[in-house]
Amino acid sequence: MIMAGLEFAQPGAPVEQRIPFKHVYFNGIVRDKQGRKMSKTLGNSPDPLDLIAKYGADGLRFGLLQIAPLGQDVKFDEDRIESGKNFCNKVWNACRFRQMSGPMADNSSLDAILTRVDAAKLDDDDHAILTALVDTMRTVERGFTDFEFAGATQRLYSFFWNDFCDWYVEVAKSRVQDPAAKDHALAVQDLVIREFLLMFEPFAPFITEELWSLLGYAPADKKFLQDTRIETADGLVAALAARGTQIDAAASGRVEKLKQFTTLARQLKADQTVAQKRDVKFLALAGDAEWTAIEKAVSKLTRLVGAAELVRTTAEVALPATVTPFGTLYLDTGIKVDPAAERTRLTKELGVINKHIAGTEARLNNEAFTSKAPPAVLEGALKQLADQQAKRDELTRLLRAL
Repeated sequence: MIMAGLEFAQPGAPVEQRIPFKHVYFNGIVRDKQGRKMSKTLGNSPDPLDLIAKYGADGLRFGLLQIAPLGQDVKFDEDRIESGKNFCNKVWNACRFRQMSGPMADNSSLDAILTRVDAAKLDDDDHAILTALVDTMRTVERGFTDFEFAGATQRLYSFFWNDFCDWYVEVAKSRVQDPAAKDHALAVQDLVIREFLLMFEPFAPFITEELWSLLGYAPADKKFLQDTRIETADGLVAALAARGTQIDAAASGRVEKLKQFTTLARQLKADQTVAQKRDVKFLALAGDAEWTAIEKAVSKLTRLVGAAELVRTTAEVALPATVTPFGTLYLDTGIKVDPAAERTRLTKELGVINKHIAGTEARLNNEAFTSKAPPAVLEGALKQLADQQAKRDELTRLLRAL
């Protein structure tokens, strides 16, 4: 192809202008589940048109990219393609939910959206989703630069499904009901969806093009998403700063603790076979600082975990419990606790955390790891160990109390 370009493209132009491309990407061989090459003889080669009919072109494309790590052969698995289809459905449904949440304002440019983002109304959840968005943009940029497409798709998946849909959209529901905060909350959602669609377009060009038009992101002079340049992470940060918005990266840590609290509270209900939709009473045995953090988000937490009440206790109680980043959380179902069953559950949880501690300590005692790991990674491992040890101590205390 390069030789043909030199021969036929732009006769008389300098050689550098006639070379059609500079980079060549070789993907791995796509094999069947048993690792065999696909062939008509073996009958193990699926028809791409059948797969497209079943999972959609975008679902097939995204699913394949997720399972194609750089430099390795790919073991084809339709279950992973199903994951790509489900993710495309998730993106579609989230965007349709945004349309149902309120009228679409002027989304024709980044500046138009940023004029609706009120810096004075940004809360921890806003800062956390913007931090995650910028981090995702940097990951995708590195993925394009290094041809690490699987890593880019995995980050896009976790960001949109976990950070945006499972958390931010849920916590923003109450703000959308508040006339004073509604426009701002929807503007942040519009900003996140816009930047996500720009990053997602190379991996799923059909659904993104449709949503780009439906949500009003297409400016008058550029009808198609494919004609729009992807913003860089630094460009977005600069654009936010120009509008008076400085992203508070520390908010991500505070929101992450609330996410962990929510997950553990839901798990505690599940362990006690309490329906997630049933509102129950939770009691938190927490210090002053921890309770202050809970109290600031109490209305949000009670709604997310399905609690009729979340109150503070200053003493241990004989109720099913779990250890959270904010102290011990007790579940009051109105049913007398079975000490033997609770002891079994806590012992099992203690065994899991002890395995985690042993693994983390082994890594930190390994000179090959500590000598090569960046300071930030070492710091993260040390913090993880401290958190695990604190949880182990609290579980041990709960077992003794039983």
